Amino acid sequence: MKITALGGGSEVGASCLHVELNGVRLLVDAGMRMHHHDPMPAVGMLEELGGIDAIVVTHAHADHIGALPFVQAMYPEAPIYATFPTIDLMRIMMKDSYRILEARCRLEQRLPPYTEEQMQQMLGKVLAFPSSGQLNIKGVEISLYRAGHILGAVMFGMVGGGERLLLTGDLSFRAGRTIPGAKVPYDFRPDVVVMESTYGNRAHVDRSMEEKRLAEHVAEVVAAGGFALVPAFALGRSQEILLILQDYMDKGLIPSFPIYVDGMVTPICRIYRSYPQYLKGPVAHRIRQNHDVFLTEGRCIAVRDVQHREQLLQGKPGAIVASSGMLIGGASQWYAERLIENSSNAIFITGYQDEESPGRKLLALAEGKEQTLELNGVIHQVACRVDKYALSAHADAMEMTRFIEQLAPAHTLLVHGDDDARSQLAQRLDHRFGPVLVDNGETYTFEPRASGKGSKGKKYRYGQAETGLEGWIGQVLLVRQTDGERLIYPVICTGVFGKTRTLNCQDLRKQRMVKIIVSEVVETLGMWAGSIQELEEILLGISKFSRPELERMNWGLLQDGHQYDLGEVCERLGAEDIGQRFAVALALLALPDRLISRVSNTDGSALPRYGIDDAALNALQTLQLGIQGLHMDMATALDTARELLQDHARFLRCGGEVNAGTVQPEIVLYFDFPDAVEPTERSEIAAVLERKTGWKVKFSPSVRQDLLVDVARALIGQNLNGNPSIMREKRQLVLDIRPSSDWDAVQRQFREMTGYTLQSKQAGDANAVIAAPAAVPCGGQQPMEANRAQQEVKLWAREIAATIYKAGMRTENGSIRMELHFISPQLAGRYTEEMKLLANRIGMPVSYTPNPKQNEIIAIAKELVPASWGVVKTPSIHMDLGVVRIKPGEGAAIDSIELAAIAEKLRILTGYELTI
Repeated sequence: MKITALGGGSEVGASCLHVELNGVRLLVDAGMRMHHHDPMPAVGMLEELGGIDAIVVTHAHADHIGALPFVQAMYPEAPIYATFPTIDLMRIMMKDSYRILEARCRLEQRLPPYTEEQMQQMLGKVLAFPSSGQLNIKGVEISLYRAGHILGAVMFGMVGGGERLLLTGDLSFRAGRTIPGAKVPYDFRPDVVVMESTYGNRAHVDRSMEEKRLAEHVAEVVAAGGFALVPAFALGRSQEILLILQDYMDKGLIPSFPIYVDGMVTPICRIYRSYPQYLKGPVAHRIRQNHDVFLTEGRCIAVRDVQHREQLLQGKPGAIVASSGMLIGGASQWYAERLIENSSNAIFITGYQDEESPGRKLLALAEGKEQTLELNGVIHQVACRVDKYALSAHADAMEMTRFIEQLAPAHTLLVHGDDDARSQLAQRLDHRFGPVLVDNGETYTFEPRASGKGSKGKKYRYGQAETGLEGWIGQVLLVRQTDGERLIYPVICTGVFGKTRTLNCQDLRKQRMVKIIVSEVVETLGMWAGSIQELEEILLGISKFSRPELERMNWGLLQDGHQYDLGEVCERLGAEDIGQRFAVALALLALPDRLISRVSNTDGSALPRYGIDDAALNALQTLQLGIQGLHMDMATALDTARELLQDHARFLRCGGEVNAGTVQPEIVLYFDFPDAVEPTERSEIAAVLERKTGWKVKFSPSVRQDLLVDVARALIGQNLNGNPSIMREKRQLVLDIRPSSDWDAVQRQFREMTGYTLQSKQAGDANAVIAAPAAVPCGGQQPMEANRAQQEVKLWAREIAATIYKAGMRTENGSIRMELHFISPQLAGRYTEEMKLLANRIGMPVSYTPNPKQNEIIAIAKELVPASWGVVKTPSIHMDLGVVRIKPGEGAAIDSIELAAIAEKLRILTGYELTI
């Protein structure tokens, strides 16, 4: 094992470590010295060190990432890895670092070390660490451990060739207000630890007292009519200060006043709220409740531009939280230049200050060592109030000492600190842990223990913490509702309560925190390290419509007679991302209970294993299971149909139906003239909608009769005599007019527009058609007398056990016929053959009315439906579809077998279908 400090060894800044482990060469961070004449680490040494195979990034501060574009340009094939939050933060921090770097280079008339284009190229190539927190690079296993400090910061545990190395990056054990403290990797027993030592020569004072001092002092300045400037690192420190000031206001400990937020603080806060699973539980909870916790509307004001800055300084006094934290350029320096000479104002320093920074010089002034301060090339007499507050995001000497005692390495390399801090920390550490003060440019070599050289010191263990349920944190879990439809919904675990065996989780559906008993977890999808917004978008989309993902799966890869857990199924199916895993889990959880077994674990969980047989394979391949999200919800499905058809000239509206006794729901499409929509177009529309929604598509035969007549009138160009006759069965519109000379063209155009034929009844038009009755007598016998014919109808109805509500003689165009009134035309259609016999008996044609008896059908439906369904409102009739629709009460338990039986009875009695 070889470790070389290219920067950040004997200093705070330009952190860059070259690690060679088992023949693999890794670069850990590549930062810049933001205020130094030589900003870059010694990257020129990389070639003589053998180059690099990959780059890993601990966190997104500029002193750890600022030189990455230069290194990436040197080694474009080397992948760069960082956590999801770090990647998002890098996009902001790198652009700000480049802006500052370019400005300094212009001022000093020298070339910048890299171009903006190289910076953009580097940002586009950064890869996220796997959500598992494990990465293998050419045989070197890298494990991630929470480092505290800022959002997304991690330590790296590296194992290769029998050697074990831990690199801490920047480290903070004390949880601030935003993120938890570092997680001690008790199970990782390193041979060598490379540890930061920023505050190796001091012990932190009580943080709560420092927070109280800061809040009260800011309030005093504002109450006296001044502005309190708090220069703060945009990343990490600013978020802490915003929470401190607002929490003190919320508790009534200080008066409310405006908080002006400037510089990079605002975009960084937006990223923080995108990753609540990385934040402390109370902060995550408040983000879910109020959407934001850092930039509270009405209290925090994001400054837009320089003009806005000028305006606020002329307005109401308040606190100003602005970057940079050391007053090196940026918004904080702009404000300092304008506030520093007024005794009503104050500048409060809260973080680490480099030796040459304006912030360090300002603190020297507060101690009486200076009277003036140079900002942006201008000398200022300092009249404002100046004070310092210890709100460190780094571990102190005692914490780092205990940390090394717990890990008990054979060698401890101290980096990222000045000489005094590292020397004092080295004196604190027991000699058994081999403390070494690292120098920039030096290489430190360690041999494997088996060789008898180097790292062979005895391991010391000072106790092991109970990790309990901590392995659940960051896991995406599936939980089933305990009431109603018992739907499965996803949560992400953000904390644990060991004594009660409960998990503090974020409900991704309702954006709120919930407590889940471990035993309530029905499945786990694995770790998630990305933003909550991205996770919500993926999983809630799958929850609403899982069919597209499931149709891509080759379920035939599962073997009959085998039992699998979710991970094994996903591996066989190639379901790699979390959305695919969720869809697969929903399908497996829909299998019959007999195929799902659960074995209790020591932590109280009981995750499932899924048995596969022929029936299960067939059901998965055909998706004939009650899988959640298999069909898009009705509202979204209908919106999808409307969007698809919004520009269709014939489209009117759409509706949804869930038919009794069927698995798949239907979208019903309504057009003004459905027969004008050609079969090919219908097939295309249906295919697209079925693919997009999972719903079957049905085309309503209903015609806009009023528009049918309007189209005819417009084409003919004259008023129509009498009442036009619409023959729906024949798809005809019959008019009482004399055809014009262009009658054929009018008929053709009418057919193209409506799908109906246009006919004329007047003499001379051979095309006039009168709708034929249902039955015509065979012979030429004379019609029966009216009363006798009606008596014969009653006798006939008794003989065939048919219910006739009314029978009457009708005369049309000189011909008479008997018209029968059944409960519905659908039911009448069952008696076509019998009506032919009746026509012969009474010597006249027999027809039936096309109109149903709506009240009677509704009464029968209400009688058939049990009271336990709690039907809401009166059942509705849809004549064009032959359907009775009912709406059960919310939460009604409807047995599918009972539903099918009732639907069948309604069909027998009325000819109508039942839908819910």
